[in-house]
Amino acid sequence: MGKKINAIFFDFDGVIVDSQQLWELMFDEVVKIYRLDMICLVENDGMNFTTNEAIQLMLENQQRFTNHLYEEIINWTEKFYVENFHPFVQLNGHVAEMLEHLKANQIQIVLVSNSSRRQIDYAFQQLKLHSYFDHTISADDVSKGKPNAEPYLKALSLSEKQKEEVLVIEDSLTGINAAKDAGLNYKIYNNSDFCHQPNYIADFRELIKEI
Repeated sequence: MGKKINAIFFDFDGVIVDSQQLWELMFDEVVKIYRLDMICLVENDGMNFTTNEAIQLMLENQQRFTNHLYEEIINWTEKFYVENFHPFVQLNGHVAEMLEHLKANQIQIVLVSNSSRRQIDYAFQQLKLHSYFDHTISADDVSKGKPNAEPYLKALSLSEKQKEEVLVIEDSLTGINAAKDAGLNYKIYNNSDFCHQPNYIADFRELIKEI
């Protein structure tokens, strides 16, 4: 892998956990219940927003934004996430094995996610992940989420590592662009759109062999 890696920054949804069904269900329901129009997300690439940013944009686009309504919808999404976490969210294959390997080799492990702090804390509790991660960066910890570089730059500061010591694991263009803009090396996990890239990995056992 070249220079020694002393810290790995992981995305959460799509990398540590498979949660796509939950997010799709959540957005389907919130759009119906609150009569939101997702066209503005499609026009601006909906993958480029945190949940809070997406809700705010949809409300503003319909000229319906008020702090009260915004907070109501955000609270609804947080409650929905908890109530529907099971059976829609599970660890991706070989995640526990990989995290154990990294800990045994004294590699710092950092989570960098566009999910909210409440969502991450709940997921960590349910999946028993707290002991593995040295730091967690959520959407609530930054002023701008991915694809902005801010979440990764904050993670870098907390890690106290040099950029060349860090490897990012992402699965989306949004996350990749954030890592690139932060000047960090990255690998792309299990996204067929990138399967021909030299830094693509389909299975975390490949990462275990390299570290």
